[in-house]
Amino acid sequence: MAGATQNQGHAGRAVGLVLQVMTDELGLHRDEASTNPENLPSQRVPRRNGFSPYRIAHSSIIPDGSRQDGQLWKRALGD
Repeated sequence: MAGATQNQGHAGRAVGLVLQVMTDELGLHRDEASTNPENLPSQRVPRRNGFSPYRIAHSSIIPDGSRQDGQLWKRALGD
């Protein structure tokens, strides 16, 4: 999210809806997410949706062709 839509909770609500579909309609039991470890606003989205950070994946995210570390998050669905 960027610009006028940033910091309004849209990403968090979207993740919440996807998690609901994953649990209720698809019967899945676990989800993972990845964020930039230095981007604190992006980390609020998984945290507010019940995810817990569990490790750093070094050189794993490749936006625009560059390698970066990723903060990995996990959540048991249905909790």
